Amino acid sequence: MASAAFHISTIFRPSILAFGAVFAALLSITSVVREHDDERYLERRYADVGKILSAAIDPRFQSKADEITRVAERLVVIGAIRGGGLYDGSGHEQQAFGEHIETSFNAVMRTGRTVFRPAGSAKADFYYPPESSQTPFHIFLRVDVGEITSLETVRDERAVTIAVGGGMAAAGITELVMMMMVWWPLRRVRAGVEAMLHDPASADRGQPLRSWGGEVGKLTFAFECLRSMLADVWRTRVMVADTIIESSPFAVLQVNTDGHPFFGNPSCARLFGRDVLRTNEVSPLMFRDVTSGARLSLKAYVETYKSGIRAVEFPTPNGPKQALMASLVLGSETRAPVNVLVGVDISAIYGARVAAEAALKSGEEEVIRSTVRVFEYKQMLEACLALMGGGKKGREHVQAADFVREWLDAAKEAGAVQHFEVEGEDPELAGGKDNLRSVVRFAAFAAYSELGTLPVDMKVDLRGIDFETAGLQVQVRAAAGAKGGCAADSNLAFAALKAAVARVDGQLSEVEKDESGTLILRVILRGAAERMQTAMKAKPAE
Repeated sequence: MASAAFHISTIFRPSILAFGAVFAALLSITSVVREHDDERYLERRYADVGKILSAAIDPRFQSKADEITRVAERLVVIGAIRGGGLYDGSGHEQQAFGEHIETSFNAVMRTGRTVFRPAGSAKADFYYPPESSQTPFHIFLRVDVGEITSLETVRDERAVTIAVGGGMAAAGITELVMMMMVWWPLRRVRAGVEAMLHDPASADRGQPLRSWGGEVGKLTFAFECLRSMLADVWRTRVMVADTIIESSPFAVLQVNTDGHPFFGNPSCARLFGRDVLRTNEVSPLMFRDVTSGARLSLKAYVETYKSGIRAVEFPTPNGPKQALMASLVLGSETRAPVNVLVGVDISAIYGARVAAEAALKSGEEEVIRSTVRVFEYKQMLEACLALMGGGKKGREHVQAADFVREWLDAAKEAGAVQHFEVEGEDPELAGGKDNLRSVVRFAAFAAYSELGTLPVDMKVDLRGIDFETAGLQVQVRAAAGAKGGCAADSNLAFAALKAAVARVDGQLSEVEKDESGTLILRVILRGAAERMQTAMKAKPAE
């Protein structure tokens, strides 16, 4: 005989469905008959109560509400009705007697019905218009219709008995047919499936399956063809592929749709330093994408990178490792796709790359430092040459903003200055062109060397004070991320600046450093009038 689980799932369910179908069909027929019987009964009951009311009302007092109410109360006493009410033509209640009616006058006017029976109630409300009751009133009567319920109960009991008997007969016949045409063929199919699961390569051994005709017979034949094909595929492809995966030097990890690994070859255990299938619950596998730096769980990784090759880093008992991980999806169009991760250890290559990048960065920084040092040495050499030569005082009128930009462009190209601004009116200054060029260059260099950090942000403001004088102001502060030191001699820079200022009859006004660390250097120069105030001429340049 069939097992209990198989009998319930395959045979007992259709029997229950057959029983339920027959039972429901018979009850449906009964409900239709009962519905028509209710309507006919209520119509007869409505007519009978109307006749009783008309006969009880004295024609002489048909227009008096009190007399009609007394007649209705006597009908309530003898049990002919349960209650009711009288309404005039405008819908106002005149009298009420017995039980309260549930139907409103507006409901009658809106629907036009004369019989109202609340759902699940054994009583009904009858409405008699003036033309039916031969009175000037709208009469509502509440009537007991419970006796129809007892009649229905008797009919339902007989119908239920017939439905149960018919359903049991249908269920027995269905179970017998299912046993003969479904259970026996499927039992042989199940035995074939168990043999295929036990040894897929030999699943097509033994006698071919046979069964009766119909869909089950076609299914049995199709399964016979399928297991032969699967056995052939297993012997020629699966076993070969399994051998290749087991001996592959690449780690292969299969992950289901829930993000849980369910297969890993020996190379996978060697790559991660543990058996991921057994230890993933207590120590979930985490990846850090080398490119973006994002840390992702195994499930998040396969959802984010469904395909492609990524360099990842993950922790192992022997320290972090790096691997080149290829991700692909098998059966993406099916209901249960599988994510496959194929990885190879690149820890040595990654370490060499990191070391090479560090060496490259160190070399670049050294080149930058060397470039800045060459720039600073050139400026100090220029300062020495300026101190050695006396120079000549010129009488030219020159705008010095271009000299400032020339020095700042060279300093930025060398890496000594990160950002700079040149502001002001760029007035004409009196003095030789070479001397003024030296003044603005040594002013910028002196402020840079006095601050002593590398690189710097510099702002130069050159504007006229009055018609006779002009001011040169240099503001310098450490740039964002400044971490180097200046090798230039600030004393040499200031000595060269003072000598250059003296040659143009100018004055080094002040050098100060505010609370924010910004160094400010100010120089007063001659304007276009080619003369200065007596006080400035009398005060020698420092």
